[in-house]
Parts: sequence; C-alpha cells; structure tokens
Amino acid sequence: MASQTPNLGTLVRVFFGQDCDLFGESVEEILESYRDTENVMTVQKTVNEAQMFLGLYPDDTQLEFAFINLAEGEFSPTAWGYSTRRFLEKVIQTLSKGHG
Repeated sequence: MASQTPNLGTLVRVFFGQDCDLFGESVEEILESYRDTENVMTVQKTVNEAQMFLGLYPDDTQLEFAFINLAEGEFSPTAWGYSTRRFLEKVIQTLSKGHG
C-alpha cells in the first residue's frame, strides 16, 4: 500500500511526525503548511491518494489498520481528536482549497 500512497505517507510521517510543531499548532495549520510547501501536482496527488485510501477501506477497522501501517508509528489521528476517516476527509477538504 505504501507504494500506492507515497505522498500521503510523506504528509503523515513528516508533517505530522515528531517535529509537527514546526508546521503548525493544529491539523488545519499543518495541512495548510503542507499545501503551501509542496507543489500543486504533489498536493493534488496527495488528495487523490487520500480519496483512494478511503475507497479501498470502507470498513473503519480495516481503515485504521491500513493507516497505522502507512503512518509507521509516527502519527495517530485519534491523538488530535480525529478518527482516521475524519482525518483523511480533512486532508482532502483542506488540500483541495487551493494552493498558496
């Protein structure tokens, strides 16, 4: 799965990893930082990967396990008050708002 979602994996592991405070204080701020840092094509690929990820795992339990593998222990949406599904929906919503 990681090979199908390289950009989403980078977002989750780097921007929401141990140094996430460098990118913002909230999920939305960190996502906006990612959107402003990456080029338009990468941001769109990340949105597409998040949509694909949600489509591949309609069951929340399967989605949780797949996301744990994707995050490689670097990030858990529940620590930020999000379910995995809601976090991915937030990724899609925020990154789709436009670049820069």
